[in-house]
Amino acid sequence: MKLLIIVSIVWFAVSCEKPLFNDDELSLPKENYNGNQLKVNGYYYYPYQVSDGSTNNDVYFIYRNGVILYGSTVPNDMLIDKEQEYMNGSFKSFAKDIKYYWGRLIIEGSTIKFERWYPSSGGPLRAGVREGTILNDTTFHITESYRLQDGEKQDVKERDETYHFKALSPKPDSTNEFTH
Repeated sequence: MKLLIIVSIVWFAVSCEKPLFNDDELSLPKENYNGNQLKVNGYYYYPYQVSDGSTNNDVYFIYRNGVILYGSTVPNDMLIDKEQEYMNGSFKSFAKDIKYYWGRLIIEGSTIKFERWYPSSGGPLRAGVREGTILNDTTFHITESYRLQDGEKQDVKERDETYHFKALSPKPDSTNEFTH
């Protein structure tokens, strides 16, 4: 009898239309970016050294419609090849259906905030915000990351990430199904 109950519970859990655990919702509102604090005709990259001494770059695209696209973590020696994927559309084809490549962006005065989903080990996607200061129209400095839950910052971490601009045209299209 116990086995039948356990099997029934497991069957019910996996056969439900709704998942048992849902991805976080993005907390930043969708707002157009109409300012001139940052350039949008290319991408921003944050170079950092990894344990073997080489350099990786976290890449982001900023769009006027308030969308941000994570362009992947790209080893420095592969950045030129990745740029070709951005321009020829193959990266967009790859990323268009992957939720954690997409997010929302808010720029207010000299403050930048962007939020996107991050994979978690075996669970739902978690939304995380990065926040910092715009230094000029080609550079911004992220100083903290956190999760917003019920309007409160959780899991706050200090960051020291300076992003630099590189012009690129055409850049991937921002159309996606996740950041409405």
